[in-house]
Amino acid sequence: MQHVARRTALIFVLLGAVPAHAQLILTEGTNITVDVSQSNGMLATDLLGSIWIIPGNGGDAQRISNSVLPARSPRWSPDGRFLVYQAAAAPQTQIWLIDVSSGESEQLSQGQFVDQQPAWHPDGERILFSSERADSGFDLWELDLQSRLSWRISNLPGDEIDGAWSANGRHLAYIHRGNGQWSLMRRRFGQPDEVLFVSADPLHSPSWRPDGTVLTFLQQRPEGIVAQMVILSEPPLIRPLMSGEDYFIAPLSWLDRYRYFYTADGGIRSRGLDERYATRVNFAAAIDSRDRLPQVAVNKQQLVVSSPSTERLIIRAARLFDGNGDDYRYGIDVLIEGGRIVSLEPRRERQDAVILDMGDATMLPGFVDGYSSLRVEGPARTGAELLAYGVTAIVAADATNLDPLFWETGETPGPRLLRAAQVTENPRAATAVVATVPATGNGNRAALQAWQAMGVPVLAESWTTGLSLGADLLLGADTLPTSPRGRRYQDIQMVLGLGPITLMSGLADSATPGLPELLESRQAIHLGRRSLALRRFAAVPDISQREASFVLASKPSGLPAGLALHAEFRALEAAGLAGNKVLKAAGKYAAEALRLQGQIGEIAPGALADLVLVSGDPLARVADAMKIVAVVRNGRFYSLVSLLERVDAASDVE
Repeated sequence: MQHVARRTALIFVLLGAVPAHAQLILTEGTNITVDVSQSNGMLATDLLGSIWIIPGNGGDAQRISNSVLPARSPRWSPDGRFLVYQAAAAPQTQIWLIDVSSGESEQLSQGQFVDQQPAWHPDGERILFSSERADSGFDLWELDLQSRLSWRISNLPGDEIDGAWSANGRHLAYIHRGNGQWSLMRRRFGQPDEVLFVSADPLHSPSWRPDGTVLTFLQQRPEGIVAQMVILSEPPLIRPLMSGEDYFIAPLSWLDRYRYFYTADGGIRSRGLDERYATRVNFAAAIDSRDRLPQVAVNKQQLVVSSPSTERLIIRAARLFDGNGDDYRYGIDVLIEGGRIVSLEPRRERQDAVILDMGDATMLPGFVDGYSSLRVEGPARTGAELLAYGVTAIVAADATNLDPLFWETGETPGPRLLRAAQVTENPRAATAVVATVPATGNGNRAALQAWQAMGVPVLAESWTTGLSLGADLLLGADTLPTSPRGRRYQDIQMVLGLGPITLMSGLADSATPGLPELLESRQAIHLGRRSLALRRFAAVPDISQREASFVLASKPSGLPAGLALHAEFRALEAAGLAGNKVLKAAGKYAAEALRLQGQIGEIAPGALADLVLVSGDPLARVADAMKIVAVVRNGRFYSLVSLLERVDAASDVE
């Protein structure tokens, strides 16, 4: 009866039948983890980005962390007094420690690094974690709690992740990824590392049975995740342990040598080593719901062409991707006048306009970067640089001193500069197309609603803050939890039921496929931008099963604007999006998210005349979007050669 009542309460919230700030009872979580304390039997889990503790046999969950940063992967200290966990604020991820009795948190790892997957050494004085801080891929590191010194304990070619110490503290297990394969590794005290199991499928989350006789791990097969165990005999024996569930990627957590806990199918499970079926550990977590405002009318802000070309121009190319359909159109003339597209017509002889026939090129809508960090070394140079990368509109989180009109003329061309303001600013005094809630800020619901009431979408850099406040856009397409089978359970279903959410990409890192090729492009070489992104992900994120809309946003990668947009193109393709969806992420979808549809991001009558002409087939291979031949901005035509010459000339002057 109690379970039915909870379900009914949830349905009422989704239907808007309860007032704002009503209390919800959650009994499921998406992609949650669990850890059991061997000292007191209590469970720790991460639900909606906070840390909760639960009695070992189930019951009411108590929230012990309320950080604005999404908390993940809590692990009990050997004495049961503390929990260590990871918290992300793109592009960094740091290790935190929380005192369970007081709820006080402390950041352990420092610096601009990605530190993740924390685990305790059995002595309770050291934290094992995975990090890319040595710029050689992910390695295993340890941190001493008393001195706060850290040191590297692995350095193989490739990545070492998911480290776990045996209960006696003498042996180490971890996952190694390199040369296209995954290996389960063991390091016995005083002996070299050895390979226990090799797979072409991803491996995750090794865990030691307390007596050290068995190692368990997860194998991510095409048909789904399975749990395997290694009997540590001589030679070791691999045996299947569990299959058939929607397993969440997290280590099995052992209470004793017989019983372990894990997460799957939205819940926490308990199982004995010789038991055929698991027991569900029921929990109830009370949270506050917050109703979203209804969607406001779109196109609140009308973009204008402040300095249009007076030339009547026709652009022709072998193929045209208009940004609305899913394939190319052929034999089309794009008629431009006054800085806008007048019409798309079948190709024919004309005497009333200047015709630019681009031969075998492909015509695309100008690229829109939905959220970028814009470092302006010189406004004339930077504007020409961004156009050389095909960026014709950019939402800048910084560069507030730059006059947007500077890039609207033919003398100093650049992309359309769109402002991002913080929600704490006065929406009537600030001109912006998006308002932001920083990852390290709590935000204010009244201020957020004031922006939304003006028709301006709100972007949250932290998904936990964004979901609790009712933001429209969440930064980081990998952050909103989705299970390995692409399912969302009660927690995320509830939040998404309160209103539509769009995910900003932020997926590129130094391991993004094709990034070395990108850095060898003509633009990157000529412009001298050879910076590498941070290494942020142990594996390429998979977003192919997610039903949300994606908008390209390059800020988390740390790469310079322009180059960063093309890194995001490659990252989105590697994450499972088809070519047309990738281009729409920097086109139609971006325009819709910014409530500027019909104006940018598409080639259609009435839209701004911002176009990119490339060689190749970017629908089949998104890297071809980098093969830029020319850019049209405000109806003015610029060849790539002329843009690079402008960069050189501006550099000499500035």
